[in-house]
Amino acid sequence: MNASTPGRLTFRLAQSGDFDAVVKLSEGIYDGHDYLPFIFHKWLQRDNLDVLLAYFDEKLVGLQACFVVDEGRTLIRRAERILAELRGQGLARQLREFARKYVSEHYSNVQRERFTILSDLASSVDQTKLLDIGILSYDIQKKLSCGAAISTTNAIEIEMCSKEYFSSVILSSPVREQLFPANVIVVNLCPFEPLRSNIDHMLQESDEFFVEKCADDALPRSFSSGTFSLRVKFLEWHATYYAKDPVLLEAHLLHQLKRACEVINGDFIFLSVQDESLTLSARKVMEENLQLKENDWPSEQTVNLYERSVSM
Repeated sequence: MNASTPGRLTFRLAQSGDFDAVVKLSEGIYDGHDYLPFIFHKWLQRDNLDVLLAYFDEKLVGLQACFVVDEGRTLIRRAERILAELRGQGLARQLREFARKYVSEHYSNVQRERFTILSDLASSVDQTKLLDIGILSYDIQKKLSCGAAISTTNAIEIEMCSKEYFSSVILSSPVREQLFPANVIVVNLCPFEPLRSNIDHMLQESDEFFVEKCADDALPRSFSSGTFSLRVKFLEWHATYYAKDPVLLEAHLLHQLKRACEVINGDFIFLSVQDESLTLSARKVMEENLQLKENDWPSEQTVNLYERSVSM
């Protein structure tokens, strides 16, 4: 597919042979925390994810990934990038407009667009903020003892959440309404409706799901996802929590930190993502209880989730 817009800007779908050019386009982005080189080829294999490239004459100048979920109703905008020397010239706007047009033509049920940003920069004129999500980042040294340094006195046991339990219990009506009041579950900073039809999409975003152990006749009051993520210069573990009780949050946080130490053989960065109201509780666990040093990335400590109509 190829289409033209004013200013000699042209668009087409990415192919595997574009990898080197995409890596070059992404050089220096996120100060070494860029993930795109490690998932580019995987994204090209997904049926509901399209990577669009923007060219100025013969030069690659932009990229936009379009992820369609929620039974075809939602476009999730991801991995946007514009060549550094051309930023601020309106190319991002043209790229987004083409992405919306492309998705509307190829996914007829799409009604809305969602995206997350690491600072409160989006205009509220034509889009609505859905969530404020707190994000904390800490340096974890290989020498950290998972047995001794990561300990807790609470008796809450966290266990792996199977795909079957996720579907039948976590996404059941009473639990879903309690855990996800905005009707959104964010997995690896990617927003979904908590629908059973989204399970496979969520599993592509996260390595493991966790839930507190409870009696057979009791409903869980917490849930979390953990994702090991390769970055250009770093190893990262993203832990996202859903719990109203700070005690449950602490149990999940400690469990995920211990799990990350088991999975990653080396130094890494641990990202704690939670409802903004629980950020202070998470910070207390990480800094006061575990004496961990906060990393300076990302520079912003709030992730904002926005939604807009694709017709706007």
